[in-house]
Amino acid sequence: MFHFLADDVWRSLSFLRRRKNCTLFHGSSVFSVTTVCLFFRPSPREVLKWAESLEALLTNQYGLVVFRHFLRSEFSEENLDFWLAVERFKRIRPLSKMAARATKIYEEFISTNAVRQVNVDSSVREWTNHSLRLYAHPTSFNLAQDQIFGLMETESYPRFLRSRLFARLSAASLLSSEKQQTIKDIIYPSALW
Repeated sequence: MFHFLADDVWRSLSFLRRRKNCTLFHGSSVFSVTTVCLFFRPSPREVLKWAESLEALLTNQYGLVVFRHFLRSEFSEENLDFWLAVERFKRIRPLSKMAARATKIYEEFISTNAVRQVNVDSSVREWTNHSLRLYAHPTSFNLAQDQIFGLMETESYPRFLRSRLFARLSAASLLSSEKQQTIKDIIYPSALW
């Protein structure tokens, strides 16, 4: 289910990966979300599509940036970072390189001593640990990733949709859409048809 979503997210993030000095995606923000939306303005259709599903939000480059900003304000950015780290982990080739990356992900997000620990059940934590001790595989983090996605989908995402940030972006998109329609009406009056 998430395989196609992962590929879309990875492609959508290409505009951030190309900018060497841009730390909007990792670490502290150099650019505010307002600046990103001014210079990389999402279309009205894109902003309204974010309300359809978490998948739609995460596969949109602007939506991902705005959602990250929102999660940062709620001190839960690690959930998205973990989810994205696992998506990148699944694409590591050759598989022999997976073990080192799996250890880093586990120590950063899953371990009981993790600095950026995500909220997974103890049974999922134990299963993931056991799975990684046997053999690091692209599916090693699936249970934890699914649980974090579910958490974002049921808790963070609905709060995002009710947030002032999303409301402002939606309103701005609707105004922009109405302006575009007004301009079309002026240029191409329907009375002429």
